[in-house]
Amino acid sequence: MSLQVSWVRHRDVHLLTVGRYTYTSDQRFRAIHQPHSEDWTLQIKYPQHRDSGIYECQVSSTPHLSHFIHLTVIEPDTEIVGAPELFIDRGSTINLTCVVRHSPEPPAYIFWNHNDAIISYSSSRGGVSVATERGDKS
Repeated sequence: MSLQVSWVRHRDVHLLTVGRYTYTSDQRFRAIHQPHSEDWTLQIKYPQHRDSGIYECQVSSTPHLSHFIHLTVIEPDTEIVGAPELFIDRGSTINLTCVVRHSPEPPAYIFWNHNDAIISYSSSRGGVSVATERGDKS
């Protein structure tokens, strides 16, 4: 007899998967299982803050087995420090500061845009430099 593994989201008591079948219209969710393996994985693509909560893995054994996990999805927040508009003299120097908070890891890249175009740090005319300071995790 083969055991069935189900995943349940407790926020709305929604049965997400039974075996490799998915019972939600949200296509970000799916069960992953390799044949002859005891591992069953619930995959959530592009997790969002609303996906946070308790998930239950149920095994159709006798007695019934359940394991719970509390998922917290952290959404990084960004802020450009200072006034929303700056007026400067041509040729002068400005410092723009972007603060990234609530990121589980430092971002690999930070892109700055000017008039909807990404600023090139290796421009032939120069004049653009980037400094990164790492602070405490929050």
